[in-house]
Amino acid sequence: MISAKLRRAVAVGLMASTALLGSGLAALAQAELVLGVIGNSKDVVQPYSPTTSASAESLYSQLYDNLSAYAPDGAVVMELAESMVPNETLDVWTVHLRPNVMRHDGKPFTADDVIASVKYMMDPENNFILRSQIDFVDPEGIRKVDDLTVEFTLNRPFGLFANAFAEDSLMMRALGEDGEVVGTGPFTLDSFTPGQEARLTRFDDYWGDKPGFEKLRIIGFRDQQAVTNALRGGQIDVAYSVPYTDVPALTADPRLKTVISGNTSYPMLAFRVDTEPFSDPRVNEALKLVVDREQIVNNAFGGYATVGNDFLGNNTGCAAPDIPQRTQDIERAKALLAEAGQSDLSFELVTDGAFAGMMEMAQLYAQQASQAGITVTVRKLDVASFLNRWREWPFLVSFTAGPYEIAATAALLPGQGENATHFDDAEYNELAAKLQVEGDLDKQCELVAQMQAIENERGGHIVPAFPSNITVHRDTVVGLKPDLHGRTPVEYGGVTLNK
Repeated sequence: MISAKLRRAVAVGLMASTALLGSGLAALAQAELVLGVIGNSKDVVQPYSPTTSASAESLYSQLYDNLSAYAPDGAVVMELAESMVPNETLDVWTVHLRPNVMRHDGKPFTADDVIASVKYMMDPENNFILRSQIDFVDPEGIRKVDDLTVEFTLNRPFGLFANAFAEDSLMMRALGEDGEVVGTGPFTLDSFTPGQEARLTRFDDYWGDKPGFEKLRIIGFRDQQAVTNALRGGQIDVAYSVPYTDVPALTADPRLKTVISGNTSYPMLAFRVDTEPFSDPRVNEALKLVVDREQIVNNAFGGYATVGNDFLGNNTGCAAPDIPQRTQDIERAKALLAEAGQSDLSFELVTDGAFAGMMEMAQLYAQQASQAGITVTVRKLDVASFLNRWREWPFLVSFTAGPYEIAATAALLPGQGENATHFDDAEYNELAAKLQVEGDLDKQCELVAQMQAIENERGGHIVPAFPSNITVHRDTVVGLKPDLHGRTPVEYGGVTLNK
């Protein structure tokens, strides 16, 4: 029989062990995850910025939510909305909001916040870069039915309503009593220095899947190499992106892990088709023929990519169009340039190098183009300076993200904020209009194939490769998930830290 004295000693020991375990779990929950990203000094806290950047998107992912969203596998799902229901003619949509969603100021998220958000986005005075992506909405036709229901009367029938509002940048916000911007996301903001640092605390009243740690710090770095060095040195836990060429060395470190998935986000070369000499179809074709795509796949993206064919792809469930794969043909490129009177063509290729593979792709393109007598000078700018003239650069490294029906039209329709090539093709525009109102998936794919064929022939994008999404993180971070939309390094629902 165990004596009372021994039972008491055991009980005290168990209590001490439980207390130690509890304090250990509490310490883990309160641990801080540090994300490294290239910083932009022009970032702002409110989500409707005239420009976009990796650092801003990293912050917005924590502070705000969308009405709808794209799941990691690419499917459209509801987020702040519980449902989106159209009428028979697709020109009136009723959005039912998720109940019991709390804002960061402790107030409920309601229809008033949705209406204010969408009207702010659509007001030309606010210079929101993606305003034209929701130009199907009539801002005067948005009506509050009740606190959790909003009715949207559209300018025209539009069948991709849920897809459009799933675009990451079309987030919902609210305004507090003193005018401060308020979100509903998984973290609240403690402090923010643009381009340098943001400190956040977990929002315990968050409606969705909560992070398993309390603090988040986002540090802005000057370039990709600085991010990589910080990861190696233990200053950060997760790298937003790293040079693909660094991946083999990083994965050899037992303290580091990778998450690899498909990717609907990738860099591409872009030139203005409304500006001489790039408006000449012969020059257009020559610029695409100088590309050695396999070399870019292997050297710029470290082999973590597939060959592209000068149309936006890798972000649609449809089969690729039945067109020949473009391959390098230096002699044909020279002949076209000579015919166009551009044998001594020279230009500047501008980039901010903000995403993995951008600088390497630009430098390789310059080397490849030189074989055809083209002189390409690669110029790297800081993020803010580059984005300030986004639609002005004659030739630049551009970027696309998201599913085809949204990303392609944003990058290729006239007047769209992301149309850096200034592409305005009557046939393409007509097909895009049909796509927006087509509900049959097979017919959607027929339209997409026709649109991609036009891009390949006449567009101002050179798409050499479709790279994979690679996130490198320290082994103390547990639970990061593959994501087709490149959000692996910033999606922290269920993620824990073992620091």
